[in-house]
Amino acid sequence: MKAAPLILCAEDEPQLLRDISDELKSAGYRVVEARDGAELLERLKRVTPDLLLCDIMMPGIDGYELLARFRRDYPHLAHVPLVFLSALSMNEAVIRGKRAGADDYLTKPINYDLLLSTIEARLRQSRQSRAGIRTLAGLGQHLLDALAVGVVLFAPDGQIRHANRAAQRLLYDHGQGLRDQLAEPVRRMGADAESGIENSLSVLLDESSCLMSQFHACPADPYTGAGAMVIVFLAGPEARPALSSDALKEMFDLTATEARVAHLLASGMRPEDIAREMGVAPTTIAFHLRNAFAKTDTHRQAELVALVLSLPLRTEGE
Repeated sequence: MKAAPLILCAEDEPQLLRDISDELKSAGYRVVEARDGAELLERLKRVTPDLLLCDIMMPGIDGYELLARFRRDYPHLAHVPLVFLSALSMNEAVIRGKRAGADDYLTKPINYDLLLSTIEARLRQSRQSRAGIRTLAGLGQHLLDALAVGVVLFAPDGQIRHANRAAQRLLYDHGQGLRDQLAEPVRRMGADAESGIENSLSVLLDESSCLMSQFHACPADPYTGAGAMVIVFLAGPEARPALSSDALKEMFDLTATEARVAHLLASGMRPEDIAREMGVAPTTIAFHLRNAFAKTDTHRQAELVALVLSLPLRTEGE
């Protein structure tokens, strides 16, 4: 049988704390009491509440500071709602509480019917939020494994937390050399992620095979409870079919010939192969490539290839 929701309640008036606790227990909730903000923070080290009920005006750590510490130190409990209690009914106090991140605000003397309905509503919203996060997490797993590009999730210290099927194949094929190449960019992006900085970096790992990588620093997300991480995308030409010539013309204002040259280059052909394919001299291909470089603001063949490749879904049987 599933346990009743646990309410962690902080109130510095002893009689009022007992009254609130009795009302909540009568309504079927479990209750852990705290006489002030400091005691509530101590309780949090041992229990995981479903909702916090907290007086604002308490000695020492008041409600505003408690809320700030709770959101900062317990990001994995971001789904847990916090309801403020206060004798203050001024709009300024309500606004300050909302801005601080409180989910609701009730004034004293307490209307217990309103208190119970507020708690019920906030707990229902919390359950719906967590159900949505679980659904997205499951969907994300399926999407990762459907991608033709490799996706690796690293902890900031460089430990691999997850690799989709395409990444597992690339890591196996390229061995320790690929892991060594990833280590330093992951370390740099990991430091940014832990500092709360979103950042990204693109690296050509192997020019001969056009193995590209993109690194993304992802700071911790207090809403979902996800910690800081580094996401790395890995892809070679086989996982990134070139855009059509028509798409290249529209996107980069290339001529039909320039677009065809760029498309063939991104499809894996060398300039001399393209010259034979099109029945022209290699110098003509070089001329069109220079124009394509200028229009796409690239400087080398590998950069042009990386620019015009897309990231499709994995095909059946891979």
